[in-house]
Amino acid sequence: MTVTAPSSRERIADTLARTYDGQPLAGMRDEHAELHTEAADAVLAALESDVEVTSYRIALLPHGHPMRGFTAITVRLCDSGRWQVDRLGFLLDVQGRWEQAGKHPHEWRAEREFDLETAIRLARAAAPLVRVGDSTVGSLLDL
Repeated sequence: MTVTAPSSRERIADTLARTYDGQPLAGMRDEHAELHTEAADAVLAALESDVEVTSYRIALLPHGHPMRGFTAITVRLCDSGRWQVDRLGFLLDVQGRWEQAGKHPHEWRAEREFDLETAIRLARAAAPLVRVGDSTVGSLLDL
């Protein structure tokens, strides 16, 4: 038998049931459990409507490492709805090359915009290759 982790919806509904009725969701009659599940859906809808993710940060060095911020890569949402991979003002292209953003034409920037999955994949691939002095992040971490 495979056991799967409860979803956010199930965890919220169970918390509501335990808080307001003093018992787990699984121990309730269906018509009562349904009320808590509907409330959980309302909570999730409210959270999703107020949250917009506009960037992701890929930082392989551990928290507290003095070079963590310097070596971090940011995947940033563009006005176009696509994503760019940025590090210290340099943008990553599809071949994994960094070039200073500066003043380039719109077409140049558009060539460095990706769907989110591709941008994250490119950033993850580039992160171990970031130079730190005479070394790379990957060699510091023995990757």
